Amino acid sequence: MNKSILAVLVSGLLTTGAVQAAAQDNTWYAGGKAGWSNYFDVDQKQVVSDTLGALQNTSTSKDALGLGAFAGYQLNPNLGFEFGYDWFGKYTSSGDLSGVRVEGEAKSQMIQATMKIGFPVNEALDLYGRIGGGYAWTNSELSAQTSTDFIKETGNKHGAAFVGALGAEYAIDRDWAARIEYQYTTPLGDASLDRSGIEMDNGLLSVGMLYRFGQQGGDVVAPAPAPAAAPVPAAVVVTQQFSLSSDVLFEFNKATLKPAASQALDTLFSQIVAANPKDGVATVIGHTDRIGSDAYNQSLSEQRARSVADYLIAKGLFADKVRVEGRGKSSPVTGNNCSSGAKPALIACLAPDRRVEVRLEGVSQAAK
Repeated sequence: MNKSILAVLVSGLLTTGAVQAAAQDNTWYAGGKAGWSNYFDVDQKQVVSDTLGALQNTSTSKDALGLGAFAGYQLNPNLGFEFGYDWFGKYTSSGDLSGVRVEGEAKSQMIQATMKIGFPVNEALDLYGRIGGGYAWTNSELSAQTSTDFIKETGNKHGAAFVGALGAEYAIDRDWAARIEYQYTTPLGDASLDRSGIEMDNGLLSVGMLYRFGQQGGDVVAPAPAPAAAPVPAAVVVTQQFSLSSDVLFEFNKATLKPAASQALDTLFSQIVAANPKDGVATVIGHTDRIGSDAYNQSLSEQRARSVADYLIAKGLFADKVRVEGRGKSSPVTGNNCSSGAKPALIACLAPDRRVEVRLEGVSQAAK
């Protein structure tokens, strides 16, 4: 068998993607194989070697197509018994000697019985070795031909031989499996001239298929895929807003906190900590009433927001998570409810506009 073809078959064996199953105990199997048969360690009597050595234009072929059939009994995953028949093909040699064409060939076949020792790798793959013996036939033929005469001598040797093999077996499904194997056989033939006149060893590298009888149960199903991970909930951004009256925190037109402001700010700090948003950011926003110029009110609102922010940072908020913003008189809540009357009355009416708001934004911890 062409070695490249054998390589393709081996590759197909090792890359098959079908569902697999190991052989069951106490079951029979049978199959066939084909591969590269190679004769080596060829031994002949000296007189034959000298004659062949004198040949010219010699041609020798030690390689042939090897075929085989086998049957076995799988006792358990580690032990089985196998019987088989092997055809090793022909060994040929030819050449010319003083105008005489000399041709010789030897062909061998064998029946064998071996013990199979297995080493399961997984449910699909099994490494194994076989050891035992066989009864081999080697038939030889030597012919010489001239322009006028043709002479042919034949010989044969029947006898015992040692058999050893190493291989791998791969389950394709519940019933079918493929194997690759190297088998060594010695001796084949006998160098004595009254026998086959040649003695050889043989190596058979083969791929095969086998069918397992009596496998119980349905086909093995592929394992179910792992359950998909639960989807991560989308982050929920939450916003909470707290508002404090500036009249509680500051004197009129001032940006310095009153001593009494600490109670209100401590309560605010506790509310922020209780909210505990992930990656939370606090924005402190100062507002004023409409009394005074835009520039004055903008500056005052920023100063008041900064005073509140500094207090919260001193209590424990991270400075890089606190932002300050002043909006002056741009966002009143009183609208047109306060008319331009006496100033004290107007100041009292516009009190809701003078405020500090804290807007807290972050991801809800429940959404983690």
